[in-house]
Amino acid sequence: MRPLPETPLVTIVTPSYNTGRFIEATLMSVRDQDYPRIEHIVLDSGSTDQTPEILARFPSIRLISPAPATLTGKINHAFTIAQGDIVGWLCADDCYLPGAITRAVEALKKNPEAGMAYCNFLQMDADGVELKRWRSKQASFRKLLNDQNYVPTEGAFIRREALERVGPVDTRYTLVQDWDLWIRISKFFPIKYVDDWWAAFRVHTGQRSSRYQYEFWFEGRRMTRGNGAPFFSPLFFKYWSRKIFNAAALVCTGQLREFAQRFHTFLIGVSARRPRDRTPQRR
Repeated sequence: MRPLPETPLVTIVTPSYNTGRFIEATLMSVRDQDYPRIEHIVLDSGSTDQTPEILARFPSIRLISPAPATLTGKINHAFTIAQGDIVGWLCADDCYLPGAITRAVEALKKNPEAGMAYCNFLQMDADGVELKRWRSKQASFRKLLNDQNYVPTEGAFIRREALERVGPVDTRYTLVQDWDLWIRISKFFPIKYVDDWWAAFRVHTGQRSSRYQYEFWFEGRRMTRGNGAPFFSPLFFKYWSRKIFNAAALVCTGQLREFAQRFHTFLIGVSARRPRDRTPQRR
């Protein structure tokens, strides 16, 4: 692994499409960092809301517009043109916390063998009010492959050398592109967990993790299997045991109408069309 410069350039990548409700807070959270060398690339694919007006108020960003229409297209294009020694991926409705980039750079400099550093994540509501803090854990290739995604996208910072080694984001995945990328990075490089909070993940109605929760699991299952996970992985048992336990609890307590409604929602979810890869990445 090549050593980082004394003050490495950090590129932050933000895909955008009709994100006017939240993107100003995202841009301000990058602009107000105390780290001296930041390149912020925002890729907008023809927003029709107030997003273009907001972007015009931030001349320091490197705006790519029109950008590729899909999320994976935006991210891959940004990774190609990014000039930073370290790259972060910040969705247009999430925010960095003060001092985040400085602490992430310090973590990577203290761990020169690591291809990526990541932290815990904080949840906030649509108005930016903190809801909860979630601790992650030190993960490895096997844990990411067989268990779950322990790496919050907004809290991950990647060495350029790692990105160059593993290649672009996989365009086959519309929901778990980030998880797949972490798995491929951890296959070749150690990844470093830091018990800290660098960023906030915004929870709001209409985000993809809510609208496509069942598709998310099945795509994650397909992705991990494609990366070598066994059929009966811990991820498989954890998901289905929880479903079976919850269903049995409803039946045993006589909540048959609730059981029927949830089962109907599940059937609709698993048979839904594959989501379009347009809106910002949500877990």
